[in-house]
Amino acid sequence: MDGSGVATLFPPGTRIIRLFTAPGFASGAAALPGWDAPGMRLCKLRSRGRATVGNGVFLKEYVYRSRFERWRRKFMTPRPFTALAAAHRLEALNVPTPRVLAAARGLSPDGTLRDLLITEALPEDAIFGNSPEVDPEALSEVLIPVMRQLHDGGFYHGDLSLRNWYRDADGKWGLIDLDGTELFRWHVTKLRRTRELARLASNCFMALPPAETDRRKLFDMGRRFLDRYAAAGGSVYATCFFRRTLALVNRARRKYLDLGGI
Repeated sequence: MDGSGVATLFPPGTRIIRLFTAPGFASGAAALPGWDAPGMRLCKLRSRGRATVGNGVFLKEYVYRSRFERWRRKFMTPRPFTALAAAHRLEALNVPTPRVLAAARGLSPDGTLRDLLITEALPEDAIFGNSPEVDPEALSEVLIPVMRQLHDGGFYHGDLSLRNWYRDADGKWGLIDLDGTELFRWHVTKLRRTRELARLASNCFMALPPAETDRRKLFDMGRRFLDRYAAAGGSVYATCFFRRTLALVNRARRKYLDLGGI
């Protein structure tokens, strides 16, 4: 593939310096919708990137403008290629994730470094973990064994919050947002397991009605999460888990609800 279609998603004059296209993926200019094409919906817009979805694809761009950031990123795996490697590992672990169609890195004429990720879009009827019809407590009983499977397979997502889980047509729970993943040759370290379990526990706790979000409820839920993870064959640092869960909950309450800590 010459990547001519991928190039149209970059600003004019951008030089593509690294490119992957999936087998069978037509990367011609007519095969890819533009960022503002009819049917495309904006998901995220920030100074350091944007994301849109529609017409069967998901497009995500990462922008690095500062000199220091461009220099730092030269020594790091581009985030689209991190997502690509993570998708391959999930496939080996039999955990669903949207197929990566293309990953690219480009250098604009003004020196801006740009990364691009293209994946298949999730179905319109996909159910996310943070959907109102999903019971977080019941969902955790399904997700924790999957989490332990990921950790034993050397897969550390970095943000296993409910919004990054989805249920496919076969009823299996899969993952999205893989660009912050760390992959290990053997298994995930105990400290990282602790952090990941705390992230899920705090996210499930924040999904509860405000009247039920007191400290005792948090610690009761945390104990159940620890028991489920242990029953699935995993092990974490219990004290560190409770401290981190409480810190994440307090940060979320201050940031989103402005209710102070608990």
